[in-house]
Amino acid sequence: QILLVNMVPLIDLQSYNILVTEESVETATLKVIADQICQAFQEVGFVYLKNHGIPRELITNALSTSKTFFDQPREKKEQYALQPGHFHGWIAFEAERVNHDRPVFDAREGFNMRLLDRKDQTLPEKLPPEVDSAWKQLHNSCFQLGLHVLDLLSIGLGKNRDYLRQCHKKIGLGDNVTTLRANYYPPLKEIKPEQARCGEHSDYGTLTFLFQDEVSGLQAKVQDGDYVPVHPIEDTIVMNLGDMMQRWSADRLKATKHRVMASPTDVHQLRQSIAFFVVPDNDALISCTDGSNKYPDIDFGNYIKSSFNANFQDDTEN
Repeated sequence: QILLVNMVPLIDLQSYNILVTEESVETATLKVIADQICQAFQEVGFVYLKNHGIPRELITNALSTSKTFFDQPREKKEQYALQPGHFHGWIAFEAERVNHDRPVFDAREGFNMRLLDRKDQTLPEKLPPEVDSAWKQLHNSCFQLGLHVLDLLSIGLGKNRDYLRQCHKKIGLGDNVTTLRANYYPPLKEIKPEQARCGEHSDYGTLTFLFQDEVSGLQAKVQDGDYVPVHPIEDTIVMNLGDMMQRWSADRLKATKHRVMASPTDVHQLRQSIAFFVVPDNDALISCTDGSNKYPDIDFGNYIKSSFNANFQDDTEN
């Protein structure tokens, strides 16, 4: 029996968290958790993960150092600005709009970090010194957890345990844009008409981990079409699937739309979160695992570039 928290399943990863040696757990043992996760992603599309093995101090440190960076004057942050066509760098307030149907850009800032070399922690561009160690440590823990969850999804889909790992071999090695993103929602006097903190969207890749502070705002779209709150729960990670996982599973598993909204009272509060987006390798060919060809094969590298770059375009100027 899966525990539900406001319609969102709570999954216990104790038997296969990042502290567990992969070889020490039989596939048959993992099938119980794998089936729970896949059932949740068929019905709801979001889960809470508990007993994941990532230390609370690591998460707290990443959030606090993020605040230190974002609290700096704009001119200090601009030296780290994300450049067109790139995936690494600072994204200014109201510079991005993930729901292209909204007329106003999102009321948040962000910083995307990706590694080019896991071994020596090389980055594509520079990283602010105040966040360097904390973000890299969290990235590495999320990477390990991501591999474990890929195993569980593979088993749940009736494939070999390492099936999805084969398309994620280059995470942190350059030819893969898996990204750790710090989100910063500053206190506002008011929100603009039709403006979201982060507009309605589904994620592009395979799966996403989200670490929230204590301020609510995240909402997920459930089967009946309503958005329900995904409140922060201490010592849990929120996880959802991305568009590529829905394509791989031929719609068996759902990439659920979600958003961050601010109520009239919440708009005055600072909110922070850190997301870890696990995506396939750039050269991965995404094909339906059941052989149905429900979706045509696509090349992930080309897909992600066009999708990500579109978030910074102002359609009203055309």
